[in-house]
Amino acid sequence: MGKPYSRELDHFADTYRWARQQDVDRLGHFLNRWSGDHAVVIGSGGSYAAAVVGALFRELAHHSPTTAVTPLEFVSLLNRLSPRALLLSAEGKNKDILAAARAAEAADLASAAITLTLANPLLEMARSSSALRPFAYGMDWVKDGYLATNSLLATIFLLYRAFFGDHDFEHFVGPLLNPSRLAARRMQMADLATMRDVKRCGLLVLYSAQAKAFAVDLESKLSEAALTSVQMTDLRQFAHGRHLQLALRPPPPVVLIATSGVERSLAVATAALLPPTSLSLLIELEGETEQDVAVAGLIDAAFVTEALARDASHDPGQPDVPEFGRAIYALDPRTLLTPQRQETTRIELAARRKSAGGGHSTAPSDERVRRAAADYAARLSAARIRVVICDFDGTLCRAENRFDGMDAAHVTQVSTLIRQGLGFAIATGRGDSLYEDLRSSFEPELHSAITVGYYSGSFIAQLDEEFQRPNANPEFAELWHWLNGSTYGQLTKPLDQLARGGQFSMRLASAQQCTGLRAAIRTWLDATGRHGWRVFCSGHSVDVLDAGTSKRLVVDHVASRFGVDPFTQILRLGDCGQEEGNDFELLSEGLSLSCDSVSSNLRSCWNFGAHGNNQAETTMSYLRALMPTDSAFRISPNALP
Repeated sequence: MGKPYSRELDHFADTYRWARQQDVDRLGHFLNRWSGDHAVVIGSGGSYAAAVVGALFRELAHHSPTTAVTPLEFVSLLNRLSPRALLLSAEGKNKDILAAARAAEAADLASAAITLTLANPLLEMARSSSALRPFAYGMDWVKDGYLATNSLLATIFLLYRAFFGDHDFEHFVGPLLNPSRLAARRMQMADLATMRDVKRCGLLVLYSAQAKAFAVDLESKLSEAALTSVQMTDLRQFAHGRHLQLALRPPPPVVLIATSGVERSLAVATAALLPPTSLSLLIELEGETEQDVAVAGLIDAAFVTEALARDASHDPGQPDVPEFGRAIYALDPRTLLTPQRQETTRIELAARRKSAGGGHSTAPSDERVRRAAADYAARLSAARIRVVICDFDGTLCRAENRFDGMDAAHVTQVSTLIRQGLGFAIATGRGDSLYEDLRSSFEPELHSAITVGYYSGSFIAQLDEEFQRPNANPEFAELWHWLNGSTYGQLTKPLDQLARGGQFSMRLASAQQCTGLRAAIRTWLDATGRHGWRVFCSGHSVDVLDAGTSKRLVVDHVASRFGVDPFTQILRLGDCGQEEGNDFELLSEGLSLSCDSVSSNLRSCWNFGAHGNNQAETTMSYLRALMPTDSAFRISPNALP
């Protein structure tokens, strides 16, 4: 099975070069959208070590709570939490990771996955349900052997670039993967780990906080390859009684202490107090930052495994797997453990989303909310819709693809509806960059049929008209000066880059920063008597609107142009419908649907999307449900079962 383990380790530098060439921009933008939320990184087998490192990366980069879990742990925690979920699977085919993906969909979570092949069952699942956002990379390596080696490093390298950028990747990780450095480190590990007693007595791995990734991966490799029995605990947890085995259990395990440079003092002090009868060795991991120490730890764990396997009766990359092991691996937790998802109607699912305050919930909805959902669905089905008004980012285009334009299939769907007579408009906080994208996406003959309200309604025009940047409200200068004198001053840009018409916008690094900034600006608005002004937050953007600016202006403009009732004949679509979201005003009245978060209002802003679906995929499901009839459009009764 597989290929010789040592041969796999020869390709670490090649894996680094491959990872440098991959496009991780969309992955980075996507993960950025989760900043501030609790997330779990899911890995099974050797990928669990990647999950541990990926969780560390996210906490360091986004300062957001992140937990590494196995698929089984993930399925269990869904009974009490609704976290963001990132699945890691090189080949996307093991039954445990597939069970986790199905569990996320059943729990109405929009999850994501990273795979290193371009065709696998996990990607097929993503194509069939749209609940899973896949990031697939075609790694040009021969399949790993029995243990995860290059696939593990490749996944970590992609995540490193997505979280910390190319400069840090080349400056900090590059030297660790230098071929001469790898060769020298490999020899060092071989010399350190030549003790035959490890196989006879077992191994006790004591690790400092920054060396946890090394310990997790080493335990995984040595245990999976049956090279020796392994225990692992951190340096201070070891102090609480776990040391007794060195005195009372003959023969005591060999102690391996792993530490980073900054934690060396604790490691050395601990080693000095071990009984003289204990065999021990100390490994100091390289790396300038905590994330680099984690990467170095994975490399060293692979080299230590190689050294301990030198006198083994089998190659860890080519073990003879027994039939009972194959049978256990082949068990499908989806049928044996995960409760089969009961068919949930869109009405019930929409009611749960409302009951959860715009979040996700598997608990049954309140009967009153369920009746409101049914009434709203009936209202939608009976409506004669003549115009659709959509937000753009996160609604017509996935948020992480905002600078790539609409998907070609989505453009085709909208174009077909326009040709069938549907009035179409876009209400967005963006400006000239979107103008150019839309003109290049839609055929010129359709430009006159598309209305766009830029900068939250500050400038409204047909797509065939020349774009005109509106003059900014001069009162924004006062807000700008106040911000520069606050703790947010380092985040501001020149005023002419932030203010357009009646909208003042700032993009920040994290959702947590946005939440704090929104609260600070709201306090400033109250203190300065600007009671008609509002401040909204969406993803990593904070938008301040003056009293005369609103996406509702686009509704009024289109209603006048087409001579339609804005409350009964216009369908409004957005993704941030919660009270602080930038689509709240657009979706707070009339016929309105969200493709993501919803408000608490039972008379508007519902989400009838399928399990786990969100953003552009849900929007397209709404648009596909529109059927032309008698100079108007009706929502197909089958769309809201």
